[in-house]
Amino acid sequence: MLFEEPDTFEIEVEGCKMMVKEHEMGATTVFHIVFSDDRNPLVVTKAKTVSGQMWMSIPQGRQEEAMQVGEKIAEYFKRR
Repeated sequence: MLFEEPDTFEIEVEGCKMMVKEHEMGATTVFHIVFSDDRNPLVVTKAKTVSGQMWMSIPQGRQEEAMQVGEKIAEYFKRR
């Protein structure tokens, strides 16, 4: 199956709560983020670059948010 049932959890960045849904797309894990402050949703994934792995927004253009949210996602999984 291309899309599996997503796992959903909540994180908070700078006082803004976010609902995060984890999706598997083939061999790639992506996270769909819905913000409580009504800004547009964001999709992020961890990507390999020449300088190592980093969080990226899909599509590109919201890199700063992707890095902040990605770090909170990583913290969430470390606590599980």
